[in-house]
Amino acid sequence: MDGKDKRIAELEPLLQAGLEEIARFSVEVTALKERIAALEKNSGNSSKPPSSDIVKPPKDVKPKGQGRRNGQKRKPGGQKGHKQNLRKPFDASQIDKTVELKRDACPTCGGKLKTTNAPPKIHQPVELVAKPFVVTEFQQVWSWCEHCQCYHCADLPPEVEKSGLFGPQLIALTAWLKGRGHMSYTTMRDFFADAMSLRVSRSFLAKQVRKASNAMAKSYAELVTQLPSEPHLHIDETGHKENGKKRWTWCLRAGEFTVFHIDPSRGSVVLEQLLGPDYLGIISCDFWGAYRKFERLTSVVLQFCWAHLIREIKFLAESKDKKVANYGRRLLRYVCDMFSTIHEHGNISPLAWKRRMNKHRRNIRKTSQRSVPDNKDAKNISERLLKCQDDYFRFIEHNIAPTNNPGEQTIRKVIIDRKVTQGTRSDWGNRWQERFWSILTTCEQQGRNVMTFLKSCGDAMIHGLAPPSLRHQGRSCTNIFNIHPTEYVQ
Repeated sequence: MDGKDKRIAELEPLLQAGLEEIARFSVEVTALKERIAALEKNSGNSSKPPSSDIVKPPKDVKPKGQGRRNGQKRKPGGQKGHKQNLRKPFDASQIDKTVELKRDACPTCGGKLKTTNAPPKIHQPVELVAKPFVVTEFQQVWSWCEHCQCYHCADLPPEVEKSGLFGPQLIALTAWLKGRGHMSYTTMRDFFADAMSLRVSRSFLAKQVRKASNAMAKSYAELVTQLPSEPHLHIDETGHKENGKKRWTWCLRAGEFTVFHIDPSRGSVVLEQLLGPDYLGIISCDFWGAYRKFERLTSVVLQFCWAHLIREIKFLAESKDKKVANYGRRLLRYVCDMFSTIHEHGNISPLAWKRRMNKHRRNIRKTSQRSVPDNKDAKNISERLLKCQDDYFRFIEHNIAPTNNPGEQTIRKVIIDRKVTQGTRSDWGNRWQERFWSILTTCEQQGRNVMTFLKSCGDAMIHGLAPPSLRHQGRSCTNIFNIHPTEYVQ
C-alpha cells in the first residue's frame, strides 16, 4: 500500500462519519420545515379557530382609487346606495297611551288652520315604567279549631307555591340573562338590584335557572327523539369544560330545529346514542374519525365539508416548496371553478348544472392524483379525494350544501359562552346548557320569540300542563342556496 492508498484509508472513516452527519442534519431540517409549516397554519388555511391566530395576517392595502375615495378609508356607517332599514311601528295592541297633538294657528302667518283627513304623523317613544313588576300579597288567614285545639292557616294556590318568589315571566328572564346574556350569578344579582330594585341572592338565582332547566326538559327531549327521523343533519363538536374536566359539546342541526348535547366522549358512541344504529339520513360534517366510523357501522352516508378541505388546499398553495405550492394552486383553481358553478344553481337548468358539476368532479379528481409531490399533507388530500370522493360530491345528487357552514355557525354560540363563562361546574349545569341552547337556536330557526316560549314552559310546569312543543311536521334539508362558500375560495 503506497502513501496515497494509506491516506485514503485514513480518510474513509471521516468521510463515512460526515455522510452520517449530513443524513442526520437532513432529517432534522425536514422535521423543522414541517414544524415551521405547522406553526404557520392559521384559521384561513387550516381548521384552526380564529382565536388561535397569534398574529393576524396584514390586510391587503388597496391602491388609491380602489375601495377608497381620494386615498381615504371608507367612512363608517351606511354607504351610498345602502337600503334604509326602519323600525317597524308598534301596533295598536302595544300602545298604552295616545296623545293627539294639534296646532292652534299657522306657524308662518298666524292664520286659522283647518283639520284635514290625512293620517297623522306618528311618533312612538318608549320608556321603562318606574317599577317594571307586580307584587301580589297573599294573606293566609289563621283559624282556630276548637276540636283539635290548634291554629290552621289557609293554603296557597298550588301554582303560587310551585313558582315561589318569581313568577314565570321572571324565571324566563333569569334564564335568558344566564344563557343568552352569558351573565354570572353575581352580575345577575346586581342587575336585579340596580335595574329592578329586587334584592335576591346568587343561590336564589341558581334555583330559578334550575327551575327553567326542569321546565325545558320535556321540550328538549322531544327534539332529541325527533333526530333519528331527520333526512339530513349538520353535525359539529367543540371542547367544553365541566369543573376542569374535559367534555364535548355536540351540535346537531336539522332544517327546522337544533339539538345540543354535552358528553364526555367525542367518539361515534355519541352518534349511536343520539341517532341510533339504523339511521338512514345524510350527515354533513368534517373529516373527524368518529363520523367515518359511524358510517362504517351503519347505513348513514356523509357529506364532507368542502370549507375544511379548501383551507387545507390553501395551506398547500402557500407552501414555500414550489412543487407543493404548484400542486395546491392547480387543485384550488379547479375547486374555485366548481364553486362558481355552484353559485349558478337555479340560474341554469338542473340537467346542465349537474353535467357541469360532474365535469368539475372529474377535473378535481384527476388534478388531485396527478404529479402529487412528496409531501405528507398533499398525499393525504390526494388519497382522501380518491377514496372518499362520493362523500365529497354527494351534494350534486342531493339538494344539500357542500359545506358544513350551518353547523359551524350554530355552534359558535356555545363557543362564545364557553369563553365568557369558562364552562360549567356540574352535570345539571351541562343539562341546563344543552336544553337552553337547543331551545334558543330552534326558536330562532322557527321565527319564535324565545322569551315567550320560556314563559310557556314555566306556565306548563307550574300549572301541571303539557309542555309547549317545538316539534315540526315537515322533513327538510339544508337547501343548497343557503351556502356562502366564497370566503373560502377567494
